[in-house]
Amino acid sequence: MRMKLKLSSVFVVVGLLAVLLSVGCATTKSSTGVDKQKVLENRLDLAMGYLTGGDHERTRFHLNKAMEVDSSSPAVHDAWALLYQQEKEFEEAESHFRKALSYDPEFTRGRNNYGMFLLNMDRFEDAYDQFLKGSEDLGYPRRAELFLKVGVTALQLNKLSEAESAFEKALDLDSRMSLAHIELADLAFRRGDYQLAQQRLNQYNSTRNSPTPRGLWLGVRLADKLGNSDAEASQGLVLRNLFPDSRENQEYKNWLNNEQKP
Repeated sequence: MRMKLKLSSVFVVVGLLAVLLSVGCATTKSSTGVDKQKVLENRLDLAMGYLTGGDHERTRFHLNKAMEVDSSSPAVHDAWALLYQQEKEFEEAESHFRKALSYDPEFTRGRNNYGMFLLNMDRFEDAYDQFLKGSEDLGYPRRAELFLKVGVTALQLNKLSEAESAFEKALDLDSRMSLAHIELADLAFRRGDYQLAQQRLNQYNSTRNSPTPRGLWLGVRLADKLGNSDAEASQGLVLRNLFPDSRENQEYKNWLNNEQKP
């Protein structure tokens, strides 16, 4: 499905990088004076470093050591979940995501990771609920990204009003979020508000260093609706020349042949 693939392409790089962990619990020292929280953080940092490098054996070693320090740490269970997700042990992964959130329902980073897991399993309603809950955390540093995910999963569920509100909120928090701009432009186009769609598309283009197939194809259709034949032709030419193998260019060629002109 188009929107799911898009979301995966945008966020897949973020997944593990977002887990470079700050566990953030109160410092605890053992009877020997060892800072247990610091030990836990070090083990988690090592585990996540090995996980991002694909070394699952060393990841497991450090996660097991972290469990010896604190077996109820949400961050530890979140890391186990990400490991099992990579290994396609999905039941184990979900079990650890749930454990992480049961130990700390306000663990927004873990809720975000769980939402992405659910999205990749095509469980759109469940993913939407997790992203929506996570977006309520006013202190979460990547809250704009959560609203973006709320919007994209809402589109999967045909919740167009909720999607539009979520994209607008994402832009309130981060006006440079280009995907939110293009989604809003597309929503405006779909309901026939072409002037607003053009404004949204202009905002999208202003956040990009270079044109994209999606932006050009929407620009062609908008130019057609607004009666701007020069803009239609010029954007179509760029689409053909820069992205000849793109899905958007194939749709454009079909459109030119009047096979399915919107």
